[in-house]
Amino acid sequence: MANDTEIQKLKSEYPEFFEQFSAELLEFIFSEETSSKIAKICFEKGVEDEEKIEKIAYRVALALLNQVPKENLTEILEKGVNLSPEAAENVSTVIKQQIFSQIPGSKSEEPSPPPKPGVTPPPPKVKPEMEPRKTSGRDAYREPVE
Repeated sequence: MANDTEIQKLKSEYPEFFEQFSAELLEFIFSEETSSKIAKICFEKGVEDEEKIEKIAYRVALALLNQVPKENLTEILEKGVNLSPEAAENVSTVIKQQIFSQIPGSKSEEPSPPPKPGVTPPPPKVKPEMEPRKTSGRDAYREPVE
């Protein structure tokens, strides 16, 4: 990942871009911990080429900055980093679990525990529909029908 000097240079060159994001999110994205996690994930999944790891980290940063869809990370790694479909899927899955789930300020929903046998889970909460506004009288915008 980029070092502090490079990040400061980017922030000064593109202030309007970086103002869109919280300092907490930017710190998370550019932290040594996040880049170490990405490298560790890559090594665990068989990607050991430093150049490919840097390309993966770059694409993860783009996803974290909402410049590419997080849902398409597998395809992005496959085409952009030239990973095999299996390697791209493996790396993408773990990055989603260990990196994307830790994004500051995001509400990552914890999976609900499986229902106990014989117990019916409660129905999911549904937002009430907005009722249409009732109007009285004639609609002045309607054209007469003949």
